[in-house]
Amino acid sequence: MKAKCPVLATLCAFGGLALAQTIARADTMFSDNFQDGSYADWTLSGNGRDAPNYYLGNYSMRLDGLRQGAIALSSRGYTNVSLSADLAALYLTYGEYCYAEYSTDGGGTWNILHWITDGGDDGYFDHATASSGLDDNPNLRLRFRAYTWYYHYCYGDNVSLTGTPISGGAGPEIDVNGSGAFGTVTIGGEATNTLTITNSGDASLDIGGLTGLAAPFSLVNDNCSSQSIAPAASCTVGIRFAPTTAGSFSDALNIASNDSDEPNYAVAASGSGSASGTYDPLPGDGNVSRSALTYSFLTAGGTLDLMDFSHYALPANAANPANSFEGRLTLNGEAANGSAVEVGGNNNLPYYPEAAHLPEFDFEFVQHGTHFIPVTRGKYEGTHPSWAYVLEPGRVWNENGDNGYSRVAFPFSLQERNNDCIWNGVMTFLFRDDGSVSDVAYQIASETCLYLKVNFWGRLDATYTPAAVTGAARIRSDYEAEVARRMPVKPMDALATDYPDAGVVTANIGSDITAEHMTVYGVAYNGVHYVGDCQTRHGKYPFCEVMDLPSYSTAKSVFGAYGLMRLEQKYSGTQRTLGIDDYVSECTGWQWDAPTFENALDMATGNYSSSSSHVDESSQAMLDGFFLATTHSQKVSHACSYPYMATPGTTFVYHTSDTYLLGRAMSMYYKSQAGGGADFFDDVVVGEIYKPLGLSPTTYTTLRTQDSAAQAHTGFGLIFVRDDVVKLAEFLNDAQGTIQGQQVLDSGMVAATLELGSGGLQAGGTYDRYNNGFWYFDLDQATHSYGCGGAKWVPYMAGYGGISVVLLPNGMVFYHFSDNDQIAWGKSAIELDKIAPMCP
Repeated sequence: MKAKCPVLATLCAFGGLALAQTIARADTMFSDNFQDGSYADWTLSGNGRDAPNYYLGNYSMRLDGLRQGAIALSSRGYTNVSLSADLAALYLTYGEYCYAEYSTDGGGTWNILHWITDGGDDGYFDHATASSGLDDNPNLRLRFRAYTWYYHYCYGDNVSLTGTPISGGAGPEIDVNGSGAFGTVTIGGEATNTLTITNSGDASLDIGGLTGLAAPFSLVNDNCSSQSIAPAASCTVGIRFAPTTAGSFSDALNIASNDSDEPNYAVAASGSGSASGTYDPLPGDGNVSRSALTYSFLTAGGTLDLMDFSHYALPANAANPANSFEGRLTLNGEAANGSAVEVGGNNNLPYYPEAAHLPEFDFEFVQHGTHFIPVTRGKYEGTHPSWAYVLEPGRVWNENGDNGYSRVAFPFSLQERNNDCIWNGVMTFLFRDDGSVSDVAYQIASETCLYLKVNFWGRLDATYTPAAVTGAARIRSDYEAEVARRMPVKPMDALATDYPDAGVVTANIGSDITAEHMTVYGVAYNGVHYVGDCQTRHGKYPFCEVMDLPSYSTAKSVFGAYGLMRLEQKYSGTQRTLGIDDYVSECTGWQWDAPTFENALDMATGNYSSSSSHVDESSQAMLDGFFLATTHSQKVSHACSYPYMATPGTTFVYHTSDTYLLGRAMSMYYKSQAGGGADFFDDVVVGEIYKPLGLSPTTYTTLRTQDSAAQAHTGFGLIFVRDDVVKLAEFLNDAQGTIQGQQVLDSGMVAATLELGSGGLQAGGTYDRYNNGFWYFDLDQATHSYGCGGAKWVPYMAGYGGISVVLLPNGMVFYHFSDNDQIAWGKSAIELDKIAPMCP
């Protein structure tokens, strides 16, 4: 039978389920209405996208492409069994279908419970029920399946399996005792944990297959597979962890049974492999031939010049360190030593006080195996008038020529105070356990900065104070997790070998940018991060994986837009329509009565001086009154001062000051909900987006006003490493605002951002638009034909000086960070179209 449910709304979440229960008049063995925003128990497969969809108080599972979600069910011990589900669709065209299907043989064959095609895609849920051939069967399956283009959606909801217990009791109930967590195990060794599976119900527990584990995990001493466990009885099975390589590993053991509410019980397995207890051990014997930065140079003195960065890098034959660093490293004489030479002839360096000298350096570090971890991560603003520090993890090793000392090299950056320009460098030194330490040599020879290119270098006296660092064990374990979370990396050339039939010319990827001004670029696709070299003026940067990158205006997307989308999801979907003047008390003029949070995000408040898109932004008034201002009162005074010129939401005028007002409004709204001590950036942006996404700790700080307000700038002021960039982009382009099956960003705003259609505002050029904090370019207007057959607006983030992060419609992400005022990415798109068509 089939019945209609109301349009994608709360009533459907309850009406359909009630109908199924009324018909069956029986116990519910399984139900899922997705109201927790999760479908973690379901198995997802197939090309396409899935997301928990939220609309008017109701969650459902949304699918597109060839994506499907399946769940294993069991009716063992039940008769008069009925299986029901709801199905809806939107935007289908001819030849596209949405299916709800069920199987009685474990997925071998499938029966259609209900299907929808073009003409039935009205957004209303259809309710369908099957009630024959389902009794006493441990091998039932149900799936929702899409057969559509991307962004043409299928929705599944309100799955219910009901029946009458044959035994008349509660049925089987699975309980599992034991752990799959192994901690650290030496490479070549093994450890085994025993799990006990108990039936605490009153009917036989029929266990099916135990699946899911792959090397270095395995199943041993299995007394449970395909067994029938009587009530109050139990069986045991072992999980073995036997690492053969170093690294962190995780997996899950899946236990299928006829337990009605836990038919697929998952036990998480995790462990780390190490060589003799050393994290990330080195294979070399320490026989390294060194011609620069030698032991005698670092300990006795000599003239330091700029050199190839390979001398600062971990050498191929490095040995595991014999010493262990934990304590404080202090540099001495920063204010009187060091060299800085501007490159390129702009002659801007004289405007920066004490430019040639590093800021005061006094930081704690913790060693973990062969890694050197700064306790302070992210931007650190001391008292230097021009520069702030950013410290990143480096490496520790031994060389035979270092006379018993261990050698450290770690990346660091200087960032312009109150702005985003970043200069990337490396420090290196020698140390021993007893506190002996050499001089520290440092070099900077690359940056992401349009107007100031500088080489820095020098050597400084150092002091090492060994001491226990508070929370050292947590710092080490957090760092292991950070490294394990990074997306797998391959060189850009691997695209040609991974997709040999595509004919891709990898040399063309990134070639829109002048090579000498490229900082870093890459492509993310199918779970792999393909990266170009991090070239500097003196060779390859040796720590490309943690090279610091400035956000500039990409923060408008990943802070401003993601922040508002999160508020919209978190607080029931009305925040984007709130008034700016209701939460920014300084905007008292009548011209601020109408602009909303979303108008500020779109930089379409209607308040401006010039309607030309970038005239206000590049004016001296904006520079002096906003960008160079350091306090909230100064910034907000300028931001609120623009006169009314147009109806809000109708005219795009680029104002970073509007994004600042949005940030302030979101902050004050959040305080009204969470309390005066709450911080929107720390609690929501970092706590609910960046950390769950697995971003690096570098992203956990932001540029703020230098007063008691400490207001985040919102439109700029973040720092990334390259792994952060692709995760932030894929969060929208691939996961559609979900994290581990949970909808984190408002799905309506996400859909409007990814599929612009006729929306957005014209932004400068004929083929440029702006919407929800993102730029758009129409592929159909490109000189290369992608076969889109009409407008295809591609969203991308852009940053000052030459930064683009592109959310391509073929599921890829392309990005580049450069500093020659070039943001083009057309040549890269042409090559990537060969691998996966932009408009299939």
